[in-house]
Amino acid sequence: MLSDRTLAHARQVTTALLGVDALYRVESGDEDGLAVLNMDTAGEFSPEVFATWEAARERFTGLQREAAGLLEPDRRVYYRQLAESTLAFIEWQRRGLTFGSQLTGFLHVPAEEAPAAELDLLRAELRVLLDRAGYPGDLRAQCAAWEARHRVSAEDVPAVLRELLQQAWDRTEERLIPIPAPPSDGMQVAPVSGVAFNARCDYLARQIDINTDPILTRPGLKHLAVHEGYPGHYLQFKLRETWYREGTAPADGLLSVVNTASSSVFEGIADSGMDVLGWLDSSRTRSARRSP
Repeated sequence: MLSDRTLAHARQVTTALLGVDALYRVESGDEDGLAVLNMDTAGEFSPEVFATWEAARERFTGLQREAAGLLEPDRRVYYRQLAESTLAFIEWQRRGLTFGSQLTGFLHVPAEEAPAAELDLLRAELRVLLDRAGYPGDLRAQCAAWEARHRVSAEDVPAVLRELLQQAWDRTEERLIPIPAPPSDGMQVAPVSGVAFNARCDYLARQIDINTDPILTRPGLKHLAVHEGYPGHYLQFKLRETWYREGTAPADGLLSVVNTASSSVFEGIADSGMDVLGWLDSSRTRSARRSP
């Protein structure tokens, strides 16, 4: 159970984040904003009013100092990094930041390319799998043949994704935790085109927007069902919302804020969903015999 001091700090962070989000939306015209999801549907929290970015900077500098005095060690780290990420975002709006500085300031990760040796290792592992499955040619040809064999047509994508979402829901409840909602609360599927993402979890609408322009395979859709749905982002947001209403989670859990240190964490959790569900083996490439 979090201390009263931490819960009070979280409430201040929530209204301050909403204030930065409001200022950013006004100045940028970006409809998605900084807080891309706000589960405070009852309007419990009002944005703080910041007339300038300097005022917002002063507020988060103070919140950063206050985070050092929280009782729980993990909350001290989390709220300090959240303040640092927001201060970097504010600086980006005030004066601009290079892309590398955005990565380090927003996400707290090194602004480095993937090491060539690591990429070579991944290519080698992929090559072994495709060789075993019987796909001929170089790696590019093997990948193209695998995609062609497992491709799902755009018109079939919604039905296939719905089927996989149902399996993922059942598997989450069997192998992980009971989902604190009935299946009717789950995600629907909406095919979209001409967008700059593969898939997106629109939690408030209970909808997964799936881009049907790229090549989509059944294993790829399986990954998206887990990442965007269960036990990925749907369960992430459902638990945050439920635990806050029960009084055990902090208020800022009602917000999904981009460009923060937690972004990499919750994307990683969603990406690990198939492993958590023990669903990896059945998604491996089936053997394809070489032509005689």
